[in-house]
Amino acid sequence: MRLDHNIDVGLFREQGFVILPDILDDDELATLCDACDALLSEPPDDDNGGKGHNIGRGHSRRFFRHRHMDFDGLRDFVLGAEMKHLVSNFLPDGVILFNEQFVVKAANTGASFGWHQDGGYIPFDHDPYVTVWIALDDTTVENGAVFLLPRSPDDTATPVKHWWNEDGKEYVGYDGPDPGIPAEVSAGSIVIFSSLTLHRSSPNVTDRQRRGYVVQYAGAPIIDPSSGEVRGMATSL
Repeated sequence: MRLDHNIDVGLFREQGFVILPDILDDDELATLCDACDALLSEPPDDDNGGKGHNIGRGHSRRFFRHRHMDFDGLRDFVLGAEMKHLVSNFLPDGVILFNEQFVVKAANTGASFGWHQDGGYIPFDHDPYVTVWIALDDTTVENGAVFLLPRSPDDTATPVKHWWNEDGKEYVGYDGPDPGIPAEVSAGSIVIFSSLTLHRSSPNVTDRQRRGYVVQYAGAPIIDPSSGEVRGMATSL
């Protein structure tokens, strides 16, 4: 990982996200792409065997969740010292792996994803966490770029109210006119944003798939107060 990038934490605090172009080296990018391509040989599983949100849409929009332990290189990347160093800029008091998943939009039919905050998928109060969105392919508006609404994560401590969209198979937290800022980035680039940052993604209308990898880190384990159980993962880096 090219950690000589200028990581503007102040900008993150101001707008809720930062973009780090071409931060992965070639070997890291190949490790992520190889793992993703291996998982694509599996049949679609929209709700991760009943263990995840039912937000997959068959071959159109696929999620492969919590698979880092199946690939040595992927495990080492997600839990490694370089990722800890990167994320520590945003979580200075500790770094806990909370969630990780590949997200793949199929060619021509890759479904969009509605406006939401990642924290809107957790149905109880919790401390905000950080999402590391990694482009495995050159990403454009045409093939499924992430769009973000700038807003300081310090403006609020909790997500906005979300509602379930059955047609899109997704929670939605905003339906206003602001189109957001597209993160059109090359493969190996990273977009880091707060779990309180509203974001969406466009459909893939190109003739090639769009692969992304999402890794989410918290400052401490996220505990469901009603059950005392850990939400997601709680692996310390």
